[in-house]
Amino acid sequence: MFHIRYRFGFMLLLGVYSFLNTLLLETFDYYHFGTDQFVIFLLFLAVTAGIWEGNRIWDNWLSTRDIEPFWKRIGYHLAGSVIITALVTFLLGIPTAYYSLSPDWSQWKLPLKLLLMFCFRVNLFLNTIHVIFLYMKKLEESHKQLETYKRTTSQAQLQSLRNQVNPHFLFNNLSVLTALIAQDTAASVEFVRQFSNVYRYILKSDEKELIELREELKFIDSYLYLLKTRFEAGLSIKVDISEGCLSAYILPVSIQMLVENAVKHNIISKSKPLRIEIFCLDNESITVRNNLQKKIIEDERSTRLGLTNIAKRYDFLGHHGVTVSQTDQFFSVTIPLIRLNAAHNSLAYYD
Repeated sequence: MFHIRYRFGFMLLLGVYSFLNTLLLETFDYYHFGTDQFVIFLLFLAVTAGIWEGNRIWDNWLSTRDIEPFWKRIGYHLAGSVIITALVTFLLGIPTAYYSLSPDWSQWKLPLKLLLMFCFRVNLFLNTIHVIFLYMKKLEESHKQLETYKRTTSQAQLQSLRNQVNPHFLFNNLSVLTALIAQDTAASVEFVRQFSNVYRYILKSDEKELIELREELKFIDSYLYLLKTRFEAGLSIKVDISEGCLSAYILPVSIQMLVENAVKHNIISKSKPLRIEIFCLDNESITVRNNLQKKIIEDERSTRLGLTNIAKRYDFLGHHGVTVSQTDQFFSVTIPLIRLNAAHNSLAYYD
């Protein structure tokens, strides 16, 4: 609020309004200051500008600090504004009293009290408007974050569906199914069952914001079954999840997206098998790691889109622990596990 355009015009209007209000209340008839009213008018303008600019400088300094939560910053601002108001009152009031009243400081007591009262009223008015302004700004930012999260969630869901329902995926799995039908009827029936499990889970994943890791891993088992059937000895997958991790929550389909990235962007063959590990070491996070053997033709944008969406969705939920690591031998992504308390479990979007 203190940085608004034409702020000097608003300072002038506030000073004039305050002085006219004083005149209408006949303050000068009750208190005889012994100084010209024009001097008092100029003093009103000066202290109003001083309080406004002092608050603006203080607000600028607070803006450079990462002060959370929101009400803590408001508290700091109000405390600082009280000190600023007192300083402005005495720095401008004492010289004015000295030159317009008398060098005798005993005659300044009442005028300074009244000036201090006036200055604190001006400061209270300005900070009330400022708090309302900051609250509305914070509310607008929250709405923007919510819209951004909705778009990010939609992008992630669409990206997951694209990864699975694209013609290449269907063609590859139908080719595997065709071969199985000719070789092993029982295996082909199992392949169809696992294939339907994958699609059913993905299509229902948009109904939940978070899902228990235990349930996510059931889906991953079906998805990994399709991959192993397709690539056979060219793909080695190891899942090592401790019991303490299973009750935690993650974003739906997030592990699948990480596995899909590994399969999509690395060479897979019997001579150069791709090894993917999914493990939980500290009960606080899940890591998906693969040996690095990149394909010659890479689309960096498609490589990072899924990772970016996962990170943004975790950020919105207040968990900023998504990390990506790459060495000459390995590429790994670690995503945080989310522990829900009883209050969280009551929220509708977790149901």
